[in-house]
Amino acid sequence: MSIPAKNKPQWTDIVTGKKTYDLKFLAAKILLGRLVRTVAASPTPGNVHDAVEQLHALYEKNSASPAVQEDLKIIFG
Repeated sequence: MSIPAKNKPQWTDIVTGKKTYDLKFLAAKILLGRLVRTVAASPTPGNVHDAVEQLHALYEKNSASPAVQEDLKIIFG
């Protein structure tokens, strides 16, 4: 599965904490913990956008990982 576009609403839902998932990719779990706290402290559109950019870039960089592929199936179906 390729990495879905950044404009997909699931990216915003996950970085804002609106939806939570049991992710398998450890680096994403760690990054997401920080991103959710940052966005919760200041939920401006700019902060949400930056958080989506960071998470998307991490998944894109590691797209060949089986854990990443599993996470994408969990999040995007």
